[in-house]
Amino acid sequence: MLSRKRTIAAGVIILISIIGLIYRLADIQLISTKSFSKNHVNLIEESVNQRTHRFTINDGRGYFLDRNGELLSTDVEPQVVVFPSLYTKDWPVNTISNILHIPSERIENMILSMKKPAALMLPKELTLQQMNQINELEIPGLYAQLVTKRKPLPFANHVIGAVGEDPDLIKEKYRDKLEKGTISTSTKTGKNGMQFTFDPFLISEGETQFIYHVDRQGNPLFGLDVKYRAQTNPLYPLHVTTTIDKKMQEAVEKYLSEHELEAGGAVLLDVETSELLAMASRPVFNSETIYKHENKMTSHQIPGSIFKIVTAAASIEKNKVQNDTLYDCNVNIYGKEDERKLGMLNFEDSFAQSCNKTFGDLANEMAGEDPDFIEDYASKLGLLDLNGWRGQIYHYDDFSHFYQEERGQIRNSNKKIQDYQSPLAISQTAIGQLDVKITPLAAANMMATIARGGEWSEVKAAKSVNFANGTELVAFKDHMGQKDSLSPYTIMRLQSLLVKTVRDEKGTGHTLQSLPFQVAGKTGTAQKGDKSNVFNKWFAGYFPADKPKFALVVVDMKHGTLNRTMSVYADIAKRVMEISDSQEED
Repeated sequence: MLSRKRTIAAGVIILISIIGLIYRLADIQLISTKSFSKNHVNLIEESVNQRTHRFTINDGRGYFLDRNGELLSTDVEPQVVVFPSLYTKDWPVNTISNILHIPSERIENMILSMKKPAALMLPKELTLQQMNQINELEIPGLYAQLVTKRKPLPFANHVIGAVGEDPDLIKEKYRDKLEKGTISTSTKTGKNGMQFTFDPFLISEGETQFIYHVDRQGNPLFGLDVKYRAQTNPLYPLHVTTTIDKKMQEAVEKYLSEHELEAGGAVLLDVETSELLAMASRPVFNSETIYKHENKMTSHQIPGSIFKIVTAAASIEKNKVQNDTLYDCNVNIYGKEDERKLGMLNFEDSFAQSCNKTFGDLANEMAGEDPDFIEDYASKLGLLDLNGWRGQIYHYDDFSHFYQEERGQIRNSNKKIQDYQSPLAISQTAIGQLDVKITPLAAANMMATIARGGEWSEVKAAKSVNFANGTELVAFKDHMGQKDSLSPYTIMRLQSLLVKTVRDEKGTGHTLQSLPFQVAGKTGTAQKGDKSNVFNKWFAGYFPADKPKFALVVVDMKHGTLNRTMSVYADIAKRVMEISDSQEED
């Protein structure tokens, strides 16, 4: 009896196990084929991938052009693509060798070392004639093709940004495309920079590939035919025509590297339009440090004395400037003897030589009448707001050209208002210290605003989004004049002060006099923290001063000297003018 019960129990267990196994197989084969396990794996897709050898010619993602139509984010390279599993002794290797000018033994060794479809490593770039000669041979598994490659970092590292796989983002942001099958969870999306902000326009609508199917043993599944699969919509991929000038971007990158600027960067704007011509931040990021190294040109930094432009503007507007009034510039804002004994200076000389005491005294006088004057005038010059282009595009209410741009600040929101009401705190704020922070992008835009006469504008990084045939999908219109502007007289006085800072032999920007054109601008030195020996070194300006074309800001944030900052500025400015002159001649 006991033996019979054990037999029945064992049978039941076996039956349940068989049923469970059948259900598991049904789940894998029939039920959860498109969303298996908690990771939602598409088993059909993965099965096809295992039996498919492929070479991607173009990942289908949109790309960026500079303002002159040159590729920024990608390169198109002619390559010879090989499917090694189709290689046979019948291939005319000697003929291929003669076309490519490579020994036949080397070609065979390259093919035999391949484990999957790849491009031959050639010593020289293929010509169009060589490509045609290769394709005329009609060899199954050997194709000459223009292949799109992502540009390697660090060119325009923080501006353009990077792409990578993010399955969670795909499911959250592009569920409709995922369900339609136009993208998969492995489709690359923008991680930062313009790759992120323009991602809705750039995300792939389908790759262009050579595809070859094999069985479990790697043998041909459908003969020797390699399929060519491309996007079905001829209007894609889209491309973004940026405002960036490729040659000017290269110049900025070059001189930051040559002068070994480890932390900081530069921003270059077109004065007339406030369009971004170049932007570079250091250190650059790689695949492991994408979120570690932010774009320092769009994150706020301590400005130091370039913030005196705000105090100067308020002083002029409020009629506090009397040129016969002298300030004791042998004394600092703490009431102690200053390291730089500048003597008794008037307002204009105080600005050119960057006397802290003058602007501390003026600020305290104005704060007694209007406690919020610093915020008001910093706002009028655009330093406290987002300076990048923002607006509604289709169903995106707050579409932005710049990734994670920060606003400027005058005070730390965690402190009490009383902390900023003492004479010393007012003086420190007036000279761009204490808790004042602005972005280099905002500083560059302030310079462009002053240079063109006072009209503020948002900074554009893109002109348009276009279909593959060049037809415009979106055009980004200028966003001009949305701020209370300074009076024409104040702007004229500021322009004069900025020129004097460079033209005056005692001005802090006098080293730029060696350039073949006049620069107008302001230096800044800001201590990073109360006990820090590291300073932010700034030069913000525009040039040529008589007919302004470019606004440029350079910031050195690590172990820098003002001399190095000025050298970087001079080299970039000179090269930018050379590029501009050559473009005008063309």
